[in-house]
Parts: sequence; structure tokens; C-alpha cells
Amino acid sequence: MINVAVRGHDVPNAETFEGLGAQMEAYGVHSVQLSLPALYPQIAGASQINPGMGQYCARTLAQHQVSIAVLGCYINMIHPDLALREQLLLKFEAYLRNARAFNAPIVASETGSVRPVPNVRTQENFTDEAYAQARDVIARLVAYGEQMGVTVGIEPGINHPIYSVERTRQLIDDIRSPYLGIVFDSTSLVSASNYRQQLDYAQRGFDLFADKIVAVHVRDYTIVPGQEQVQPCNNGEGLMPVEGVLNLVQQYRPMVAVVFEETKGPAIARVVKRYAGY
Repeated sequence: MINVAVRGHDVPNAETFEGLGAQMEAYGVHSVQLSLPALYPQIAGASQINPGMGQYCARTLAQHQVSIAVLGCYINMIHPDLALREQLLLKFEAYLRNARAFNAPIVASETGSVRPVPNVRTQENFTDEAYAQARDVIARLVAYGEQMGVTVGIEPGINHPIYSVERTRQLIDDIRSPYLGIVFDSTSLVSASNYRQQLDYAQRGFDLFADKIVAVHVRDYTIVPGQEQVQPCNNGEGLMPVEGVLNLVQQYRPMVAVVFEETKGPAIARVVKRYAGY
């Protein structure tokens, strides 16, 4: 059985916690990756998130049989502006400090970029120096997570310092903590030139660090001619070997939260119908 989850900001009519819970209940989804900055930016700052907010959110969602699988706090962890980087890290720590009030076991982020805009590809992200920066920052966050009793979920990505399954394994070996987890999105590791090997990358990832995977992202896609990037689409409308990845989940990490990213509105109900009993 697949533990189907969605991102809160892919759910329509989610202007409030009540609206989010009610719409998810209508779709039959019981787990959410909740990103306050994406859904409710007006209350998402480091100085605004607080235990009362977390308790209210958790209580409201629970009335609709919804729980938070992952609390998203996606930041550029190695922003080149060190003052801004520190602000971002303090924000992530604020989320770690309050996650238990949300009943959220994980706070997650990608690792970002040595450039201010993290989604711009640069070879500088693939150096040992960039890796060391990311490792040291993650070590700090994981140490704080240990104090708070909350797991730090790191999502590798092809344009980031943690850009491959091998780099991910290196990170795990360098930061030996039960409070470091991996949010594994095999689509984040492919491009227009290698997407046909996606299932091989997924298998390799599960072989290398299955015991550290705390959530799985399933993000279907198409390929835009002439571009090196994949274009996200609703699940079932693209090229991703979805069932192959779900078979790996079943084998290695049964019942882990599987977040069907970029699947929006009525397409969520189709995912539930197709995969909830998979």
C-alpha cells in the first residue's frame, strides 16, 4: 500500500488550514508536505511561526484525517551573501524548533547553490568546496534538529552541491546522525540527456541509502525539445517510470510518505484512485 501525499500548494481552495484539510479529505489524501512560505507567506517568517500556530494547524488538519508528513522550509543553504545565509539558516532552525507543535517529524529543504539564484545551473556547485560548504551547514542544522527531536530532510538535486546518489551517500557518511534524512526525488537527478536511466538512478539511491529515506517525491515530467531541463506535469501524463519507483518504495521503505509533486487539483483524485491501494 502506498502512503499517498501531496504538497499543500498543489491543492486548490487551500487559502486556510481548514480549506486545505477539507479539500484533501475530499480527494482522499491523508498526508501533506506543508510549505508555509508557498501557501501562507504572510505567516511563514522565522519570527511568526510559533507553537500555537502549529497546534492550531495540526488540530484543524486532524479533523479531516490529514497529518503533516513533511514541513517544507526550502532555502538556499549556501547563499553567497553570508549575512543573508545566516538569516535563512535561522529561519530553518525556527521551523525545527516549532515542528513538533505541527506534529511534523521532518523539516525539509534542498541544498541550494553557491549563486544567489539556486535553480541556475553552474559547475561551481559540483566542486568539493561547494560540497564542504553544504556539509558544514547541514551538520549545523542536524545538530539543532537533534536538540529539537526533529529530522532534517535533505533533497538532492542535479544542480545542487548534493547532486548525485554518490554525493548523498558521502553526506550521510560525513554526518553520522539519525536526525539526517533524505527526501528522495529521482526526477531531481535527471535531465533531458539522461532521463531514460531514471529508474537506474532510483535503484542506485535505494541501494545506497534506503534506510535514510524519510520521504519520496514522485514528479512526472515531459521533455521540452532543445532544453536540458524536464518540464513537470500531472502524474500519469509524462515520461516518469512511476510504477517502477513505487515498486522500489514497496520493497525498501513501505509506507514512507510518497509526495506526488506537481499533481494539481482533480489530478490528485486520479492519483489516489490509481495508487492508494497499489
